[in-house]
Amino acid sequence: MGRVVLYIAASLDGFIAAKDGSVAWLEPFEKSGEDYGYQAFLSRLGAIIMGGNTYRQVLEFGAWPYPGITSYVVTRRPLAHQPDDSIRSFSGKVSKLMQQVKGETKKDIWLVGGGNLITQFVNQSLVDEYMLFIIPVFLGEGIALFQNLETPAWLRLVKATTYPSGVVQLHYDLQRTL
Repeated sequence: MGRVVLYIAASLDGFIAAKDGSVAWLEPFEKSGEDYGYQAFLSRLGAIIMGGNTYRQVLEFGAWPYPGITSYVVTRRPLAHQPDDSIRSFSGKVSKLMQQVKGETKKDIWLVGGGNLITQFVNQSLVDEYMLFIIPVFLGEGIALFQNLETPAWLRLVKATTYPSGVVQLHYDLQRTL
């Protein structure tokens, strides 16, 4: 059965986006020519889950970057534009969504963001693997990676990787027990 993976970049002070939702602060690190394991990660995926704000932001980047991978957008608002037939809208409890998605794919499931959705998944112990890319930038304010966590989550470090750009990848598995 596929694992739910949070693969995400965050500033050194724990933000995934600026206050206005912008991720322009990531551009210098994207232009470094480093892949950060992204293509290998994409090959593991059977589904993608993201919040409505994240979906709308991805649409602003141009062509849909995940063609053919079933993508679930968790939102209460209708999806105005769906550039790919693999995009599905979902409204409801994330535990129900996980039952549905895990029944449809044996491959891994990427939890893309945003902060509120990530927190729901963490609070319900639905994230199996954390691949956090710490970007050497202080934003000072913005959208926090984790918001209002209610439950401790114990993690086991799988690997730490440093890149010439100064980015550090911390790869953790969720420990179900200590």
